[in-house]
Amino acid sequence: MYKPRLILNQLLNHPVRASFFAAVLGLLLVMPLIRPPLIISVILVSALVYLSLFFGGRFALASRQDG
Repeated sequence: MYKPRLILNQLLNHPVRASFFAAVLGLLLVMPLIRPPLIISVILVSALVYLSLFFGGRFALASRQDG
């Protein structure tokens, strides 16, 4: 079940990764306006995938512990 308090607590427990996630997501949203080299785009997308998997695992673990 979707629990906003759980998600907020997990994001606050990892402030550096959460801010990096927000920065990478923001960069990827404006990427078509900038047109950077392909390797930078690949690095940013892979960082976004890593952070999504990290937070997804944390949310699943925390929701399983909540009951």
